[in-house]
Amino acid sequence: MVDYQAMGRRMKMKRRSRHLSQEDVANAAQISASYYGNIERGTRIPSIDTLVQIANFLNVGTDFLLFDSVKAASPQFSQTEMKLLSRYLRARVAELVYDDPEEYEDDDI
Repeated sequence: MVDYQAMGRRMKMKRRSRHLSQEDVANAAQISASYYGNIERGTRIPSIDTLVQIANFLNVGTDFLLFDSVKAASPQFSQTEMKLLSRYLRARVAELVYDDPEEYEDDDI
């Protein structure tokens, strides 16, 4: 779920840091100032196009505005997959050829 109130707070913070009024942002996004104010309060949901226009005008990415709403997926491996991955990595490390560390001088590192 998107946390629209948190998104609105980030919009407001960024808008204020750039010394812009709600009307300035609304004009740039081609929406009414009252609608923009509702977006900042989290009581209205902008379309994707409007969100992109606001983000562009505030010079931020939409990911910044949606920050707490996006959950990063972390890979979940089964025990079998972990064992196979571990064996594979051990085999690749064993294949590495190590150079003689004395042949390098400090400036080369």
